[in-house]
Amino acid sequence: MLLTTATLLLLGCALAAPADLEERQQGCPNIHVFGARETTVPPGYGTAGTVVNLILNAHPGATAEAIQYPACGGQSNCGGVSYGNSALQGTAAVARAVNAFNTRCPQTQLVLVGYSQGGQIMDNAFCGGGDSNIGLSDTSVPIQASAINMIKAAIFMGDPRYIPNLPYNVGTCRASGFAPRPQGFQCPSAAKIQSYCDAADPYCCNGNSQQTHQGYGNVYGQAALRFVNSKLT
Repeated sequence: MLLTTATLLLLGCALAAPADLEERQQGCPNIHVFGARETTVPPGYGTAGTVVNLILNAHPGATAEAIQYPACGGQSNCGGVSYGNSALQGTAAVARAVNAFNTRCPQTQLVLVGYSQGGQIMDNAFCGGGDSNIGLSDTSVPIQASAINMIKAAIFMGDPRYIPNLPYNVGTCRASGFAPRPQGFQCPSAAKIQSYCDAADPYCCNGNSQQTHQGYGNVYGQAALRFVNSKLT
């Protein structure tokens, strides 16, 4: 049987694609976690680190990285960047970091962990829908489709975008955060999310307890880990 040049080229591409994926995956971990800190906390994981470390300890060989963004709300100790500008930069930073890692390691399972403002930027990047609170008008999901597929779980704690009655909510809050999603919002990746918020929280709910806002890692950390483990393969 004679094969045309075009047929040979197509066959070559088909055979090369899996090999290319395997080559790119060499040296990559099975699991990689992205963590995003809360407002005014120095660069690193902030309080998100509690859950990030639980995941790393449960999965030897897993790796993690912190999202690099201002994490500011106008305070001098974080450069005076406004909250809206910080969250806007953070949303873009999440998409940029996740997309870059997924391109480099396409078969690695990914986990998102965001705390407070870090939860907001993870929420925005993972679910899309825009964010009028920070001037984000683009409603598309900025994380590429291949990365969305490899994100197996997303943990939001004290997320200001919280609204009641979403299927992934966990906790006692029945109100909304200070930067809420519009009523009726549905995240395309809802089955992969757990969003933790209690009624006393002043940022994801309408309470007045800073202690509650900072305590989700201790209160819900093990529950978050169980959820993440249930999604990983």
